[in-house]
Amino acid sequence: MPAPSSTRRDTRSWRAVPGSVPDARCHTRTVLAHWGLLAIIDDAEVIVSELLTNAHQALTDDASMISLRLLASQYQLLIMVWDGNPQMPVKKLAAPDDLDGRGLMIVEALSDACGAAPGLDGGKIVWARLLVSGQCS
Repeated sequence: MPAPSSTRRDTRSWRAVPGSVPDARCHTRTVLAHWGLLAIIDDAEVIVSELLTNAHQALTDDASMISLRLLASQYQLLIMVWDGNPQMPVKKLAAPDDLDGRGLMIVEALSDACGAAPGLDGGKIVWARLLVSGQCS
């Protein structure tokens, strides 16, 4: 997924522990509010939560790192989450009584596009794009 042409970029990393997910949601909310992207904050926060939760679950070592990158133009926000596990995510079809397995379906429903790719230095990047004003730059 090509990055939006923009000067608004933010990257942050966390240890792969459950406490990183609420911190990433708060960080996303703060950054997007600073950038004036108020209309998409709620959807972006849910997407970040789902992608970081999946990244955390893909790793077995609490010393592993997870990275979040936010890239924005006036038209779109690109959310990218990197983890060190090269196994690509698989969207599940969760039954109504399943306790998990809906994360990628939620990301797909909230985003305008999403996907995954191998990381340049190993691992993988899972991404989602939100349009800001109904068009793509």
